Amino acid sequence: MKQIKLEEEITRLTQQIEEYQLRMNELKQRSDIQDALNEILNISLMPVSLAEQMEKILVLVLDIPWLSLDKKGCVFLAGETGDSLKMVAHHNLNDSLLGLCSQIRFGQCLCGKAAATQELIFRDHVDHDHDIRPEGMRPHGHYNMPIVSHGKTLGVLNLYVREGHEQSQLEHGFLVACAKAMASIIERKRIEEQLHTLSYMDELTGIANRRSFMQHLDQIIDDAYLNSHMFAVLFIDLDYFKAVNDNHGHEYGDQVLVEAVDRIKACLRQTDFIARLGGDEFVAVLELVSGAEKALEVARQVISAVSQPYSLSGTVLNIGASVGVSLYPEHSKYSESLLRMADTALYQAKDSRGEAILYRP
Repeated sequence: MKQIKLEEEITRLTQQIEEYQLRMNELKQRSDIQDALNEILNISLMPVSLAEQMEKILVLVLDIPWLSLDKKGCVFLAGETGDSLKMVAHHNLNDSLLGLCSQIRFGQCLCGKAAATQELIFRDHVDHDHDIRPEGMRPHGHYNMPIVSHGKTLGVLNLYVREGHEQSQLEHGFLVACAKAMASIIERKRIEEQLHTLSYMDELTGIANRRSFMQHLDQIIDDAYLNSHMFAVLFIDLDYFKAVNDNHGHEYGDQVLVEAVDRIKACLRQTDFIARLGGDEFVAVLELVSGAEKALEVARQVISAVSQPYSLSGTVLNIGASVGVSLYPEHSKYSESLLRMADTALYQAKDSRGEAILYRP
């Protein structure tokens, strides 16, 4: 009798110990989850590219000890068109797979299906949905976690598991939390990139703004100095543009500005650079120009192109252009003075309207 009671007590204690260990393991796992999410937050604050952030998060997730992963995976980001994925981070994937999966369509293979359905796809083995089968592929399973925000697919987190792996609720919950954190990072980074772009780009015309132009001009000067090249600065002002705004409104004025920029760009080479300084003032840099005559020839082409009639919603509008020209290194070797000299020549050109004038000291 005593022997039976002793065995029952041992069994009860063993069960309690096992339950305690299970609770401790679960607490440890939940602590690891919180630590991982905190580290993801730290990664989001790092001054690195979005691709580097995704790489760091991928490695972090793969290194979590209790996650039964196969230490392989990748991160896809959705393209601008919203119908394809581009791999931006990967770990321990072979070259064959990298080549085949560098870019996939929504709905293609497991990652594409996760992107299209916006639902977690788990497979414990390679099945018929596995459309892409690279050379040397071994048996495995997948977690394919879509990264979604406000109903829009931003990417997919793809993690490998061993064949026959059993999905757990804790793993599922962690991957959902991880995907939400990654979505926040992607959105934040893209907003930062948009703000950065806007700070260097003229929003209306899509060309560089003054800030971007001055930085680019400094780079051009450095290159010209190292290679003993000549280049020209064209300061362009639209004549009679104020009358368009005054008589027809800013909506028409904006359309004229956009079309005028297209016409100016058509007169330039791909190697040349154009920026909007503000209002109806633009500046272009002609790289590797042969001399003053060539610069003036391009300036006259710009004037002719800009001066052609503008037909907007049945209304025909006319403007003109005047251009001032300065040369590197003949007139100056410094960005601010080159721009100032081209501006001085522009004011001379505007005296007679529609002229191209070379700076004269």
